[in-house]
Amino acid sequence: MKKVTLGTSDLEVTQIALGTWAMGGYLWQREPDEDSAKHTVHAALDQGINLIDTAPDYGLGRSEEFIGKALQESSIPRDKLVLAGKPGVNWTDDKQLFRDMRPENVEKELDLTLKRLGTDYLDLYQVHWPDHEIPMEELAGVMNNLHKKGKIRAIGVSNFTPQEMEAFQQEAPLHVTQNQFNMLQRGLWDWFDYAKQHNIGGLAWEPMSHGLLAGALTKSTTFSEDDFRSSHPLFESGRYEAVLDAVEQLKNFAASRDKTIAQLAMCWVLEQDGVDVAIWGAYTPDQLDEVTGVEDLTLSKENLLAIDQILKLHIDDWSANYLDAYAPSERSQVNA
Repeated sequence: MKKVTLGTSDLEVTQIALGTWAMGGYLWQREPDEDSAKHTVHAALDQGINLIDTAPDYGLGRSEEFIGKALQESSIPRDKLVLAGKPGVNWTDDKQLFRDMRPENVEKELDLTLKRLGTDYLDLYQVHWPDHEIPMEELAGVMNNLHKKGKIRAIGVSNFTPQEMEAFQQEAPLHVTQNQFNMLQRGLWDWFDYAKQHNIGGLAWEPMSHGLLAGALTKSTTFSEDDFRSSHPLFESGRYEAVLDAVEQLKNFAASRDKTIAQLAMCWVLEQDGVDVAIWGAYTPDQLDEVTGVEDLTLSKENLLAIDQILKLHIDDWSANYLDAYAPSERSQVNA
């Protein structure tokens, strides 16, 4: 699998990473399944993927635990893997997520992540969300200290605006930015453009838009109240059906090239300026079966235009990103 170097770091990673948000179960309408999670990690490694992206709030620690156990069973040397974590999202006793980059907590959080993963360092540590109740110099400073200590090899941020990235870099090096991006949610293109202009590696999360571009959802699919998609704008009645109409046409477009829509969605993201890596989320091994078909697919300008024309027939708000639908509360909002 093709590899790229992330920004000015020395991290050489595959262009497809394993995403582990759904693996933890929480907010995804399913109970966590340790065996399935471990098999999924093994399947990713067998596919040649070397970058695994996780966070403590993915299953409230469960995703990290599953990854750690899977890696203990793997014969792949630690120095051949790139483990990416994220500080800065905590949770209350009733499982309400909130932003928390208090300097006194961050290293403790990292130590818990390292223990769950069974390693003594992380290759990449990305502030999960900007904590607007902590001065940027403190937030960036604590990350810089961890980098200087050697507990993390590279520093990243996730969901930071270009202005916030600019402020962060006044206090610490910035090697990576991770932001949402897919055919249906393109509003953060200028964030990746900033990354490209400043030699910062770009990771795209949710390239398949929470399953919408994976090809398995239908108009009869329902989501329980504990699945965050039940309140997501893209899944609202009317918009959801329109998106799936577009998906059906995109399936045909992909099939004409002997590809699946999931492969088309991943390739589309990787064709965009500033995007180095697309994160393929999975919680069962079979969800990774199509990974190997991405690398030999290329999209011409005419292909990209044809995709846009299909989407325009059904939806008109692809510049939206709906970040508010994902953003955890500020700490003061939950009295933590």
